Amino acid sequence: MTIGLAALQTVVGETIARAEAFQRNARFDAAEATYDTLLLVLGALLLAESESLRGWQRPVALLSDTRRRLVIDGLASTRLAMLQRRTATLLDLPDIPTLSSLADIHGALSAAINVGAPRYNAGDIRGCCTVYWAAAQALLAATANRGFSGYARAMALLRAVLEGDVPRAALDEQGVDDLAWTLRRALDETLRLSA
Repeated sequence: MTIGLAALQTVVGETIARAEAFQRNARFDAAEATYDTLLLVLGALLLAESESLRGWQRPVALLSDTRRRLVIDGLASTRLAMLQRRTATLLDLPDIPTLSSLADIHGALSAAINVGAPRYNAGDIRGCCTVYWAAAQALLAATANRGFSGYARAMALLRAVLEGDVPRAALDEQGVDDLAWTLRRALDETLRLSA
């Protein structure tokens, strides 16, 4: 895909604005179709280049495949809410194409916490979850320039939380809070790693 993440996120922002306009007018079917179409198109574009997906493209491919249930799908109680959450998560993806050191990993995680913690404190616990999830996914998808001390341990910590139990149904408020803290603890453990 020759489009950059910033351009993709601009399109996503426009899509969200259109879908929210439909929702304000109680046209929930049109809102759902808007989100679904965006994810289907992204999925088709990425599937065509599946062998060469790099960096942020891999998490976008995950988010676009609505047949596969993700940890963050537990944040939504309806299909519309799930599509909306996945689309909003596209805006949370950081652009991390490569990693050269443990400091790169620490920098990306610190940046995610600097966004996610204020969301949590403001009551947007679901938004906090998506920031942490997106940062971890982007790090897992980034290409390591060369092997460096701590890389394998950091990826194992992040992979464990992202590939853990996927909720089969919507999480209640306590479950959402637990997910936020599970993700945060994984980020914190990874930040504590040293070379």
